[in-house]
Amino acid sequence: MERVTEFPGIGVRAGAAIDRRELVSKALAGLIGGALGWIPVEITSHGHGLTEAATTWSQIGGLVALAMMAGMIGGMINAAASGSFNAGSANRRRFLKGFLICLAISIPGTYYSNALFNSILSAGGWGYDHPGSMTYLFVGRVVGWSLMGLMVGIGAALANFSIANVTKGALGGLVGGLVGGVLFDPIGSLSQTGLVSRLLGFSVLGLAIGLFIGLVQELTKTAWLVVEAGRLRGRQFRLDANTITVGRAEENAVGLFGDQTVAPRHAVIEHRGQHYTVRNLAVQAGVFVNGARVESSELHDGDRVQIGGYELRFRSIVETRRPEANQAPPPAAVAGTPTSPSTSNAATVPCLIRSDGERLNLRVGAATRIGRALDNDLVLNDASVSRHHAVVELHNGVCRIRDLGSQNGTWLGDARITDGTLTNGMTIRVGDAVLTYHA
Repeated sequence: MERVTEFPGIGVRAGAAIDRRELVSKALAGLIGGALGWIPVEITSHGHGLTEAATTWSQIGGLVALAMMAGMIGGMINAAASGSFNAGSANRRRFLKGFLICLAISIPGTYYSNALFNSILSAGGWGYDHPGSMTYLFVGRVVGWSLMGLMVGIGAALANFSIANVTKGALGGLVGGLVGGVLFDPIGSLSQTGLVSRLLGFSVLGLAIGLFIGLVQELTKTAWLVVEAGRLRGRQFRLDANTITVGRAEENAVGLFGDQTVAPRHAVIEHRGQHYTVRNLAVQAGVFVNGARVESSELHDGDRVQIGGYELRFRSIVETRRPEANQAPPPAAVAGTPTSPSTSNAATVPCLIRSDGERLNLRVGAATRIGRALDNDLVLNDASVSRHHAVVELHNGVCRIRDLGSQNGTWLGDARITDGTLTNGMTIRVGDAVLTYHA
């Protein structure tokens, strides 16, 4: 059972909110970026020691090389936001955008962090041909890398055009840079070679920045989608922006790939205050919320959103509940709309209850169609369910179910039927999907 930790005004689902795949991808992307960024730094700094006098050109070269390393880390982390490391055009655009923004921000950032680093070294007795205190070197390194991480975090947030996430990115980058700076010299002392220590140190720096940027974003997210059925099952999509597009095309923030029933630009989710609304953009295919087709619908924590062959679960930290005054009375309940079985009003509505406990109201005085296709009243996204599997008809208190020539059949108990009467508590099997009828 999902454990919920409650805070005033919000419900935080401990353990369920953290997308481990997101953390791993960002950490791995940062590590790769740090390793690649090591190349220009090594070219400009190889053979130069802290006690050697630096020329103007070597200082400029070092400044640009460090800024390029920051750009590589930021670019890789931004590309990892897609959830994959393929070389597609969308990922290339994300990398280039992250690289250029982090590079631009890191040039002044690197200049001032270098100035601060050198001031700390001078205070520790470091100078031309004169080694100083290793403690001051350690402090200077930690401060310098922390500032660089801060710049990369800010750049990674700006690369997504998300001003609201700048604080999150800055905090994640700052902590990541701090951890990388703390580990840099110990790694160097273990490797005993400057070349290897710098390669490992920059890689760990990138890994830490990517990990903590991802961790801060995960811990502070307020709403997200979890893919429960479809090619990307298990994937999560954070809903950070005010407008989030959903579709098959690469440029969508929620990219539902590999399903031709998903339109290139299928839907849009709009965030206003604490409210999230999904709006349909696909005229023929449609968007379904809790089994009912909608053109526009406010989303609430736990709602099921079906788009093509994908089923997504909307999760929200800030609980937004439907006002009681806006709830339709039981006789007018829409087929497929889930209600709470614990309420007295809902208990009077004939319904089917899924194996996961979700209650699906039946149409009163009309037919309720069941199947896998999106034009059904109750959509069951299961390969064992036919596109148009069965129909339930409720008239004058009598409920009947009729099979529509499905491949895997409709079953009442252990008997396969073509037509049957439902009584309270009866178990129905539609393909492999199990439903219980409640009058």
